[in-house]
This record gives sequence, C-alpha cells and structure tokens, in this order.
Amino acid sequence: MAKISQKNLYSRFKKFALENKLLGKGDKVVVACSGGPDSVCLIHLLHSLAGELQLKLIVAHFNHKLRGREADADEMFVSNLAKNLGLKFVSSSPSKGEQIKNEEEARILRYKFLEKAREQGRADWIATAHNKNDVAETVLLNLTRGTGIRGLGGIPIRRDRVIRPLLFAEKSEIRGYLKENHLSFRFDKSNQSLDHSRNIMRHKIIPLLQKINPGALDTLARTAELSTLAADYISENAEMKIKEIGERKSNKIFLERKKFSTLSPLLQSEIVRIIASDADAGRDLSYKQIQEIIDLVKKNIGKKEKTIAGRLKFELKSGKLIVSRNKIKGRL
Repeated sequence: MAKISQKNLYSRFKKFALENKLLGKGDKVVVACSGGPDSVCLIHLLHSLAGELQLKLIVAHFNHKLRGREADADEMFVSNLAKNLGLKFVSSSPSKGEQIKNEEEARILRYKFLEKAREQGRADWIATAHNKNDVAETVLLNLTRGTGIRGLGGIPIRRDRVIRPLLFAEKSEIRGYLKENHLSFRFDKSNQSLDHSRNIMRHKIIPLLQKINPGALDTLARTAELSTLAADYISENAEMKIKEIGERKSNKIFLERKKFSTLSPLLQSEIVRIIASDADAGRDLSYKQIQEIIDLVKKNIGKKEKTIAGRLKFELKSGKLIVSRNKIKGRL
C-alpha cells in the first residue's frame, strides 16, 4: 500500500465527514477514546478540523476496570491527551452493581456512558473510531454466526447520534498516520488474545483472505454498503406493509393474518424484525424464532402463540396476528 501522508489522510477524512453530512459548522462532539491507535488518530483528525468547522470537542473515556493498573494507565493517558490539546475530558467506570461478563455487556455500558456524556454536554454527536478493518471483521463475524442481509451491512456510518468518520480508512493507514506524526498511543494486550472471536478474525482469518485477494477489505466494505442499501429498501417496503395491513390499539399491534400470509417471506421476516426492534426485543430475535412466527401464521393450527425473550408475544386470534408487550414504539 502506498504511504498515506498526513495531508492525504486528513483531506480524505474531511471529505468523508462532509460528504456524508456527519459534521456541520459549530457542532459539539463527544469523542470516544480508549487510548488505542484508532481513537487517538480520530481525536487528532477532529482537532485539526475543529478550527475550520468551529467544532467543540469533548474527550470521553470509559474505564472497564478489567485490566487493573493498565486500565487506569489508559485513562490517565487519555486525560493527558485531552489536556495537551486543550479539550474537556470526561470519564466513568462500572458502578458496584454493574458487572461486565462479556463484550456485549461492556459495549452496552460504554455506549450508555457516551450517551450520558452527550446529553450532559449538550453535544450533537458521539464520534467513534471504527474503521474499514472493523467493518470487515463485523461482516465476517455476522456471516459466521448466522445473519440476515442487515447483518452483512456491517457498521453504519451513522446510527442515531453516533457517527463514525473513520470508516473509510484501513487500520494500516491509521498506524502510518500516527507514526509519521510521532503520535503515541496505548497498547491493549487483550486485543492480541485469540480467546475472543473478533481477534481471531483480525489476526488469522482476514490476513488469509488478503493473501487470496489483497483488496479483501475493500471488497467486504462494498458488500456491506450494498447489503445496507438492500436492507434499507426491504425495510421501507415492510414498514409500508405494516401500515397497510395493521393497526394499533392499547399498546398492541393487530395484523391481518391472511394479508400477512400472502406477503413474500422476505417481507414477512422484516415485518417481524421491525416489530421486535420497536419493542426493544430485536437483539433477542433469532432467525429460527422469525421462522417459527411465520410458520405459526401460515399453519394456523395447534398452539397459536409464540413469546420472544419472555416479554414479546405473537398470538393468532380472530383472523389477526396480535403482537403485545407493555410498550411498543410507534410505526403505526
């Protein structure tokens, strides 16, 4: 790969952020920083862009308290980085009642802290340092574990108030930028451990794929982009169908069973997924469960209800597919 100069990476960063409308003049941004190379690079790039766009930056660090003194040293490093750049620094760690058992729980706590920092700081955005390698890892992990077309979409450029202005860059480019500009960062030894699935993808699988196709990262990124476009198109059509064949009464959704049955399996699956997501049960919904709900509607025999995650019930009654929970956000 050709050497990526400071000017070239910065210009591409600025172009990517503006073309995708991730940042606007005067925006206030909470920048998530672990102290690792990616987030350190993101802070420096945003700091360089801040003058031109009059950005206000807040550096945010979540100490997971999983690596003892090393974790505390990470926090101190990020605090000093913010101080040296003249930026506000905020940090947090799990409370006594919050135990981190896996990566997903760590992610949930981290984003909860970032959103709180955004609200308290009255910021417009939360910026994270996900890059093109992260997209490739996510696509492959989702494919391996089993996923629908949306899972092949990888990591979105924007989701709600979270933006990812480094998705265009490869990790090697980021390291090159840091080296060229003599920028230090922290090294997390746990990122080398093959006990974690993502690290296996990162250190074993992707390098093998790059031997087959040196442009594997670009190929996977294009696959993710096309999958997202396809998933968005399917979702738009599914939402229209929900409005056509359904109605809402007292925190319940009623869908016409016969009309639902005539839809394509693709739209049926997406309708179930959308309703589950609106009821905050989307992460608990598996492909098998979606198929069980569709079979429930088609066969219309035997037990005529299915409950997901112990809280979202799909029930056949009086020619309707009735979906109920304490509260379902509005599509209807």
